[in-house]
Amino acid sequence: MVTSLEIELQPVERIYGGGMFFGFEHADAVFAFFHEWTSRVPETMTSSVGMIGYPPIPVFPEPLRGRHVVHVRFATTDLADGPELVRPWRDVAPTLLEHVGELPYSEAGSIYREPNFAHYYDGNSVLLSELNPQVLTAVRELAGADAPVSCIVDLRHLGGALSRSPKVANAVSFRDAQYILRVLSSPEGIELSDVRATHERIDEAVADWTLGRAPNFVYGRRDADDFRSELYEKAVLDRLSSLKAVYDPANVFRRNQNIEPTV
Repeated sequence: MVTSLEIELQPVERIYGGGMFFGFEHADAVFAFFHEWTSRVPETMTSSVGMIGYPPIPVFPEPLRGRHVVHVRFATTDLADGPELVRPWRDVAPTLLEHVGELPYSEAGSIYREPNFAHYYDGNSVLLSELNPQVLTAVRELAGADAPVSCIVDLRHLGGALSRSPKVANAVSFRDAQYILRVLSSPEGIELSDVRATHERIDEAVADWTLGRAPNFVYGRRDADDFRSELYEKAVLDRLSSLKAVYDPANVFRRNQNIEPTV
């Protein structure tokens, strides 16, 4: 339950951003460079890398149709240094398609090139302490072109202001996380149990580097008794349970990632 919300706006009119698509055959090189590159870029640069298989239909750009690709995305408020920060990516591997340049902040949502229609996915996320090479190998092998269930991967670089504690305590947990790994699959025409089994194998492969999960990136219903402890650190969960007991002791607002009120 949200009892108050305070937002501070920043005066940003334009950003430098976009993305580059690479063939899946270059996934190893792209992932390795993403690991190295994100370790040294300034925190004004935010980035992510995704993997997805495109069906061979005309709605998608011709270079991507019928291909499994890796999509690297960038955004920075530093208009002067943005082009030079992104430039090294052109030496990693040949690109299938690029969409990089200066754009209005109001168009920031176009960077991911996501569908603009409603669609259903089941999936999950894990917050990672680091990008160990074993993590990258597991993602490529278990969620790539040869995965038993079609997967959409989104690996985002964290840090920056998110990693720093605020002046007033809030419910954000696991601020030490350096990356978030999201894996989604459409269960259409597939047994949901098969989808979740594939995702669970990925979770197990990266467990040694997992700090927790992000509440905003949990798809599908999760009913495990211990799931809330994966979303919040213990001190945060205890505080939220105490607040729930004050403001909603009957647990009326429970159709969510429910937190039980303290008894």
